[in-house]
Amino acid sequence: MYKFKTPLFAEGFFCVDIYLLEMDMSLTEILHELQYKEFCNFVKENELDNDKNQLNEFVIPGKLKKIWSFLTELKDIIKVKLKDLVKLFLNKVVFKFFAKIKFSLSYLFNLVKKGFKAYKQVIKAIGEYMASTKVGRWTEDKLKDLDAFLAKHPKTKRIAGIAVAGILIYIWLNMTFTGNADYDFDMGDMIMALGGGFTLSTLFAGPEGMALLTLFATGVIGLSFPWPGPQHIQFVGAVIYGSAKLVGNKLRKDK
Repeated sequence: MYKFKTPLFAEGFFCVDIYLLEMDMSLTEILHELQYKEFCNFVKENELDNDKNQLNEFVIPGKLKKIWSFLTELKDIIKVKLKDLVKLFLNKVVFKFFAKIKFSLSYLFNLVKKGFKAYKQVIKAIGEYMASTKVGRWTEDKLKDLDAFLAKHPKTKRIAGIAVAGILIYIWLNMTFTGNADYDFDMGDMIMALGGGFTLSTLFAGPEGMALLTLFATGVIGLSFPWPGPQHIQFVGAVIYGSAKLVGNKLRKDK
């Protein structure tokens, strides 16, 4: 057990440094913490949260070049102000989410495709449950029975780890894309799921999990995959505008 100095969050435009004592952080998590700190310091030192300041690309540290390239790629696709994207990534939760998907739209797109495939398996299993039980109304007891059924089903009981993260991110993006706001997503849950520790039972645990399971059972989410590719404006828009909405940031169009 040891201490290291790391920023915990961004408040307004400024990163706040505190001492964070962590006992169970993986090496990847530690690297993301250090990467976030370097990003915050770089933004502050160059006043990149100011519309008037232009960045000289020669001063970008090597460790941040991929992140900066990712930000400019996003800016070019959805035509928003770079300053607003920078401010969005100063939010630690947002930064860690994109760090988990390697600052890569292709990686995220492939993950969402895997999630969609797993999601269809869950929907098929729910159909089997409904056919065998003749359920008429989704009560709390019926949802708990369904959860137990999915935990034992030969197809869905194997869905775990990164596939669960893919399901959760697919649902989030799909509902963002369609404008459906029936479920209150938490980006922190998606980050934890990306760590590989979630199972379907974890996903459906507690009141919020039951609410999510209700979306599955009632078919609210649907079975569409509306994004033709990782660089497609609709996919990138759902990812970035959805992220901004979750953390309360605004994105302005770049003229």
